[in-house]
Amino acid sequence: MNQRLRSVNDDALVSLYAEAARAHGIGTEAGTVRKTNQAANKVARVYRELRNRGPTSLSLLLRLLESNDPGVRGWVGAHALEFAPDLGEPALAVLSEGTGWIAFSARMTLKVWREGNLRFP
Repeated sequence: MNQRLRSVNDDALVSLYAEAARAHGIGTEAGTVRKTNQAANKVARVYRELRNRGPTSLSLLLRLLESNDPGVRGWVGAHALEFAPDLGEPALAVLSEGTGWIAFSARMTLKVWREGNLRFP
């Protein structure tokens, strides 16, 4: 898949990222482990491709912070901690105030980030 991602334009990559992040959020709340893990792997692959393309491509993810989907906002917020922490941290803070697994994940991501132990794929 990584080879295929190289031939996809930035906007399409952002769409693939959002689609996989949405699927991951749904799977997380539903407890479907296999599909959830597949979605997480896809998010990570797309993120790495955007990061390899440079800051301009990577910054396109930030528009997804406006998504109505909390799973999408959670992934972007977490990844933004690497390149735009001033936007990622508040997005995760808002999510962390909720309930459910996505809120829990946001709380844990912030905890690990603030401890200086967060690693990016």
